[in-house]
Amino acid sequence: TLCRLLQAISNLPRIEPSQRLRGYYYGQLLANCGKNFRVGVGARIRNPALVSVGSNCYLGEDAHLYPWNEKIVIGNNVLIAAGAKIISRNHAFEKLGLPISSQGYNNQPIIIDDDVWIGFNVVILAGVTIGRGSIIGANAVVTKNIEPYSIMGGVPARLIRKRNE
Repeated sequence: TLCRLLQAISNLPRIEPSQRLRGYYYGQLLANCGKNFRVGVGARIRNPALVSVGSNCYLGEDAHLYPWNEKIVIGNNVLIAAGAKIISRNHAFEKLGLPISSQGYNNQPIIIDDDVWIGFNVVILAGVTIGRGSIIGANAVVTKNIEPYSIMGGVPARLIRKRNE
């Protein structure tokens, strides 16, 4: 029976206590935070008062959330892998006679619905909504809204297939 117990324990997902501790710390600073928020080593949340996170979410190692004057809303059961960058600000560039560095910024909220998996090193830009149950493949750059249950990949991110087909 001891062998079976050890085998069962070895098959459980490993969750570092430090991930829970960092999640608790950030949870105190966020606009809203559900239960069981876990944060990997080196992850960073700028302006945490502009971020809401649901329950059972994970922010991977070295992932960064940058809400610049606009909110980032993350639903329940969302996995954000290591190295992901979520940024609610873009540079303005519409005026050709003015240097880009002098044109200011366009800030727009980002919404990530429930049950989304954001892969390794994904970049999500301002104004994007990612629909429920979607998967964003590693190294994708998301510039437009994503419909629910979509599997996306590439630069810019394109539909690979729907999960519910």
